[in-house]
Amino acid sequence: MTNREQELIQLKKYQQILQANLQKLAEELTRLFKLTHDNKAMLSCSRILLEIMLKELCKDFNLNCENNMMVGTILSKFREKANKIVPEIIPDDIYRSMDHINGLSSAGAHDKPYDPKQVREVLVALERVLHWYVVAYKKWSAPLPDTQAPTLRDPDISRLPRPAMALIGRQVELQQLQQAFEHSQTYLAILVAAGGIGKSALTFEWLKQLQPHYHGIQRVFAWSFYSQGSHNTQTSSVPFFQVALPFFGWTGEIPKDDVAKGRALATQSFILILDGLEPLQQPTHILDGELKDTALQAFFEEVRLYGLAQSPSVILISSRQPLVELQAWETERFVAIDLQTLPTADGVKVLQHLGVQGTEQALAQATEEMGGHALALVLLGNLLKAKFAGRVERRDQLPSLWEEENKPGRQARRILQFYDKFWQRSVWRRWWHGGETPERVLLYLLGLFDRPMTLREKEVLVNQAECAKPLQALDDVGWELLERHLEEAGLLLKTQDWQSSSRIHWDCHPLIRDYFGQRFQDTQPDWFRQAHHVLFEYYQAVPTQHQPDTLEELEPLYRAVVHGCLAGEYQKARKEVYQKRIDRGGEGYATNKLGAYSQALTAIAAFFPHGWSHPIQQGLSEADQAWLSAEASFCLMSLGRLEEAVGPRMTDLKLTEKLQDWKGASISAQNLMDLVLLLFELDDSVTTARQAIQYAKQSGDLFEQVKSHAYLATTFHRQGQLDLAQQSFERAEQLQQKWQPEYPQLYSLPGFWYCALLLDQARIEAVLGRGEHILNIASNRKRLLDISLGYLTIAWALTQLQHDNEAIDYFDQAVVGIRKAGNIDNLPEFLIDRANFYLRPSRLNLEAAHHDLQEADSLIRRCGMKLYDVDCQLAWCRYHLKRAEKEKALACWQKAKDLITSTGYHLRDKDLKQLSESEFSKF
Repeated sequence: MTNREQELIQLKKYQQILQANLQKLAEELTRLFKLTHDNKAMLSCSRILLEIMLKELCKDFNLNCENNMMVGTILSKFREKANKIVPEIIPDDIYRSMDHINGLSSAGAHDKPYDPKQVREVLVALERVLHWYVVAYKKWSAPLPDTQAPTLRDPDISRLPRPAMALIGRQVELQQLQQAFEHSQTYLAILVAAGGIGKSALTFEWLKQLQPHYHGIQRVFAWSFYSQGSHNTQTSSVPFFQVALPFFGWTGEIPKDDVAKGRALATQSFILILDGLEPLQQPTHILDGELKDTALQAFFEEVRLYGLAQSPSVILISSRQPLVELQAWETERFVAIDLQTLPTADGVKVLQHLGVQGTEQALAQATEEMGGHALALVLLGNLLKAKFAGRVERRDQLPSLWEEENKPGRQARRILQFYDKFWQRSVWRRWWHGGETPERVLLYLLGLFDRPMTLREKEVLVNQAECAKPLQALDDVGWELLERHLEEAGLLLKTQDWQSSSRIHWDCHPLIRDYFGQRFQDTQPDWFRQAHHVLFEYYQAVPTQHQPDTLEELEPLYRAVVHGCLAGEYQKARKEVYQKRIDRGGEGYATNKLGAYSQALTAIAAFFPHGWSHPIQQGLSEADQAWLSAEASFCLMSLGRLEEAVGPRMTDLKLTEKLQDWKGASISAQNLMDLVLLLFELDDSVTTARQAIQYAKQSGDLFEQVKSHAYLATTFHRQGQLDLAQQSFERAEQLQQKWQPEYPQLYSLPGFWYCALLLDQARIEAVLGRGEHILNIASNRKRLLDISLGYLTIAWALTQLQHDNEAIDYFDQAVVGIRKAGNIDNLPEFLIDRANFYLRPSRLNLEAAHHDLQEADSLIRRCGMKLYDVDCQLAWCRYHLKRAEKEKALACWQKAKDLITSTGYHLRDKDLKQLSESEFSKF
């Protein structure tokens, strides 16, 4: 299905409602559906639809609109008059969409050049306006017809952790969830609570109340991100998007760019449940707990700006900490539910439901001793029933339950301690099975993972792990009894109802996984490492190719790296798996050609168990540690996590200096410059660049000398010292000619930077020729970043030559390319440049400019990119001036001025002056 077909399907859902309420608009919409092969006619028809809606709005407000009045004039008049009558009656984003429809459809309706791709942009904007007009403004009561009924899919909630028992109480919270789901202006609900409080039970009960038809929602999907157990890897959203997008009907290649993935998901209509989000969030003391994952950041930002595709729809999140990104949301757009421990009365009901007997007072006292912790009460109830005939007073026989702990979920951990010690006391069974009981061994195996254990993983571990001997003796009946025993205790999650009778995975609550995984590591360290070694060898053998070509085929190798580190095989995991098979011997295949920075960082994190400041030293030389630090910093920076990237980069630089690896030190200093340029002052960049040049000279490596001089040159350029920049670029090009006589001109990033200087010198033809040179070399080498740089360079030149139709194609290819490359640290520059293009009088498109600037601004704020912030604020200033919003424009101008002063980015002084003298003087 093409994108245009998808948009038409979205529009068709309004036809029935309009037919009953506004015949004229329905007829024009019907005509639109018949014009799918006539681009200009579709654009003209879209403008007529907008005109009909605007005239209806004018009638509602008793505003006179002459029949021959232009659509743009009607829109301006209506906005001016209506806001005085009912302030903010129409949201700003709807006005922008209307303006976008008028601007693009007018170009298509007349004999002017236009891009056929703008048809889809108009249809997207038209769907937003129609949705607001029908649902929010007119509030016609007829439900939106289900245009996608043929594609109805069974709900997929199998990955959601199953609660230990049915929900008791929580009626207020259930009502809050239902109201969020039914309210058209509420897009998201979040459950915030510590582990074991009852988030899963609440979610399951709410879903149960929506069954079997889920109020007509076509897609119901759940995913769990929780990452507890034997290690703390940097979980990413990549596996989620790989499964979720196809489930929602995405038929093309999964976007490699995180922002594109987020946007693709935001266009769906759904109940989407994201469980256990905290592994993708920073700790609350770092960046206030912001999301680390850029794809989910983009998804939530897209929902904040443009809402969900259809109502009712909702996103339900659960996490142990608040979602700080919601601070930027309007309060009516989300519901935050701070889930507390169970009230005593509900805790008593839980114990009674589980068969615990005793007086109300005794049950209440037991509830209070458990702190109202839902999981602890379930475990306690199951334990009392199994071991003490359900008598609540017999809990005094369990002294280990009341030992003080300060860890999260301490009440539940006390009961887990009892089971642990009870199995230890099983002397006969311990002797018979070689020192361990089957129950504890199975829970140990679950503690090896940060997700459910699959059937194949279970088979490999049972057959090869030294600790698994007690399980090897079990036949099918023995396995069934073991599983049933753990299920009844609440220690093993039951199989889902929709699965087959035979288990295909084994799972438990994260707190249980955490406890037994840590106990395994602490009490049986040799067995713990050997079990991970089994998984390390298993995952290495999964791919059919030694060096897989796709991300899907590479996934087992990333897992192998993590389990290899946990097995203590750091050197083998780094060299034999990551470097040789994933990285392809320094080629950077997975990152440079597949844009797999998230996957790479997840694997590399296993070498940094104590944070990014320094990798593990066990079995690794200082050269290995420097390499790992450099790789971690590179991935963090590419994902926009710039401040986190500074620490490992400094470690890399110190180690290479200590080793007198001058080439490596030069590379490290250059990469440190990438961070300094964006985060700090340009004077710091000059110092670092001169340091890189000195290291490169000591190494004798011409290539590093070329790059180091280019880094110094671009710093001078941004400081506004154009003559010094020219001299440094000329020196870099001289060294380039000595290094590669067949390529006498700079290319890749140095060539891109040189072209930026030439553009400021108005040497446009030179920029065009050099841009084509950069693109040709990059295309031959299939380097995604360099290809994007080539497209952007050519777009600059074509813009100055006033070849707008060609220029926009190159801008679009540049943005698509940088998204595919996955370099978040470069993306804002591309978006800002394209936004500035859209703000040109010859190509004015305020909606498109606003969209690019919103995305760039969001990235800049999250990543702290001060230099890009200057360019972004200047572009915002131009945008607001085009909209005659002088105060907003002046605020952006002032912010840009302050940033220029603090960073030394004086290249933009002339832009400040031009805006001050020419644009502001018009008011």
